[in-house]
Amino acid sequence: MITLVFSACVAGQLVPCGCSPDQRGGLPRAVALVEKMRQRDPGLLFIDAGDLLFENPQRPPAQMLTQRQLKARALARGDELMQAAARGVGERDLTLGPQFAQETAGKVPLLAPGQSLLVREVGILAAAEPNDFAAAPELRKKGAKLVVALLHPRGDNAWTRAQAMLLQAREAGIDLAVLGRRDDPAVDGNLKEAGPPPLLAIEGHMQSLLRVEVHPGTGPLQLLPSAADRDAEVHGLQVRIERFRAQIELYPQRKAQLEQKIAELEGRQKGLGAEAPARPPPGAAWADAAFVPVTQEVGTVAAAQKLVDAYDEKVSEMNLAEAKTQPEACPAAARGELSYVGANKCAECHEAEAQFWQQTKHAEAWQTLVTVRKQLSLDCVRCHVTGWQQSGGVCRIDRTAAGEPGFNGHAVGRQDVQCEACHGPGSEHAVDDTGGHIKAEVTETVCMRCHEAANSPHFEYTKYKPFIVGPGHGEPLARGQEPKPRPGGPPQ
Repeated sequence: MITLVFSACVAGQLVPCGCSPDQRGGLPRAVALVEKMRQRDPGLLFIDAGDLLFENPQRPPAQMLTQRQLKARALARGDELMQAAARGVGERDLTLGPQFAQETAGKVPLLAPGQSLLVREVGILAAAEPNDFAAAPELRKKGAKLVVALLHPRGDNAWTRAQAMLLQAREAGIDLAVLGRRDDPAVDGNLKEAGPPPLLAIEGHMQSLLRVEVHPGTGPLQLLPSAADRDAEVHGLQVRIERFRAQIELYPQRKAQLEQKIAELEGRQKGLGAEAPARPPPGAAWADAAFVPVTQEVGTVAAAQKLVDAYDEKVSEMNLAEAKTQPEACPAAARGELSYVGANKCAECHEAEAQFWQQTKHAEAWQTLVTVRKQLSLDCVRCHVTGWQQSGGVCRIDRTAAGEPGFNGHAVGRQDVQCEACHGPGSEHAVDDTGGHIKAEVTETVCMRCHEAANSPHFEYTKYKPFIVGPGHGEPLARGQEPKPRPGGPPQ
């Protein structure tokens, strides 16, 4: 048996941001998970399918460049800690050019499209187009019992483009294909296609690893359905059953037709539960593939955690030093441009709203950064202050507290997610007797500038909004009622 473990499209994510307690991923956890797997199977090969180093192929802004370089170096060192047999080179690895990718690789062999490597009877090649499969026959001649392709198709819709490459992959003798590039590594989920050859895609940001156990034999490699695959199919059928049941209440005239569909789906569920596990023909080549979530329960490894801690310390030191070379305040607003005025100014007219806001999670945004010691990280600060890099806001990471005193430790300077973070800069609104020049209604798009999938995986506008809108803020106060949000809060 040959055991392979893959990561793919980490896309510059060293650790989750920490804004939600159950976020998956993180280098220290991934290293711990690979070590545990290797204890059970000392011969396993870990392969990074590529797109490791940077969030996207575009060069980072000058202010972010050094921090992103440091993070990329830490991630590359993480591959060494996991004893990677090879790493595919994707567009997100070439953000600063091939020389940077090579010099940060350490002892890990890099495979650009068209390049290949033989490691312990496993041939590994990288491919961006079908012509890159030409190395497969040569790997066979060198003794490869299994040939794996790391796919980086160019253009959007990476999964669809990878599927379109399977026919040529099969003709070239590829046994297994793993997609190294995801369109959106935060939300693109784990995917399987039986092939041949089997095609597998791993969710990005190191949220999961892929474990493949290959049993060599004759014929094309067969990917057997796992218990998790069957459970997912049963769950999908249950979702459809519940939807049809809800439709009966809405459309009672269609009850007989809908009940027939429900009975059919329930029959399929029952059949799946009774099916015996699939077994390959004797002597056939087959594989099991499982996506293993990288969760908090996995634990961490000291060497990897030390790497992350050193990165955080260096970033804080570097950003603080850089901040001291910058002007004290943001540039003044250009003619006709709005600027930020701070929550104290808002509270002069909106006292009830300010009282309400102080009791929301938005008023604790800055402290959440301080708690995890990321208040000097340029990756995080923009969503925990108001008016980052904007006129009247804050442009220096060491001047977030400059300005107004706030209220009861909240909204000090431009710290926290203040009124204007959602409603827009208030310079004109503050002097407009008609109450104009402000966004009274905040749309989902505004929220998702920070509540994006990577940072806020549970965000749903309709579920979150009731905890920041209520009596005194968006709703009228009854006589004698105090401004107060609803108790509890949405899932983090």
